[in-house]
Amino acid sequence: MFDQGISQLAIAANVYLASKPGVGLGVYAQRPFQLGDFLFSATGRVIAVQTMYSLQIDWDKHLDAYPPARYLNHSCQPNAGVRTNSQGLPDFYALRDIAKDEEIRYDYAMTEYRHYERPRPELDFDLTCRCGAPGCRGRFGYYAEITPALKEQYLGFISSYLVNSEPAVAAAVE
Repeated sequence: MFDQGISQLAIAANVYLASKPGVGLGVYAQRPFQLGDFLFSATGRVIAVQTMYSLQIDWDKHLDAYPPARYLNHSCQPNAGVRTNSQGLPDFYALRDIAKDEEIRYDYAMTEYRHYERPRPELDFDLTCRCGAPGCRGRFGYYAEITPALKEQYLGFISSYLVNSEPAVAAAVE
């Protein structure tokens, strides 16, 4: 994984964190990006359970992501997509042109196979989508739930484990 100091330098060049009323922290473009541009790599600690802030990287592995990836918000019409790098971690790329200071959002279905319910309901998190995009699904998307047409639209910008293998039996939850 990346040295945290080097990772922070890359973050400063491309994106920054800011708070938006009603949404909380989000990731914003430090400069304009064009379709296909690299935005940043997700780094963090590999864990065996899904959390509110984790990114699924394999059937039984999740990344407890460090900022900025920890604060990426969902959108049903994302401007960013995912490609798995040689370390098995998500890299984020522009799905379309992104303006300076625009919030960078991706569809959680690009990394998450499904929502793993918690053993105790009070540990679960709200799955209501508030992205505000036209055609919002009203609920966070998961790969197992999205339409074949949307999977096709996202092809090339979905974590490789989702398109290159079959689901494992079950995953642990926190």
